[in-house]
Amino acid sequence: MIKGIIALFSSGTILNPMVWLGVLGGLFLSYRYGFEGIYDVFRDYNFYLIAVAIAFVYTFAFRIVYKGYSNTIDWSATFGRFFGHCGMILLSTILSIIFFTTLFF
Repeated sequence: MIKGIIALFSSGTILNPMVWLGVLGGLFLSYRYGFEGIYDVFRDYNFYLIAVAIAFVYTFAFRIVYKGYSNTIDWSATFGRFFGHCGMILLSTILSIIFFTTLFF
């Protein structure tokens, strides 16, 4: 577990805002709800819609990919980055729930 935390800091992943939102979301869910409550949150599609909306706004407001040195947007790379941010926020939420649940109990 300590090697994983060291790798998180040494790779620079901890500086990504999607990871921070996932960690804060996981901390909130593991502190506020029990196992059944967390299961109910992940069964609700609104949770996923919020994660997708946050990743969409972040990607298309701050992380658009341009082609070369022009002002033309590379749509395939931008949408790839968008899907990566969606996965990053959901995966970091799930893993931080597991981590904080282990610490609290």
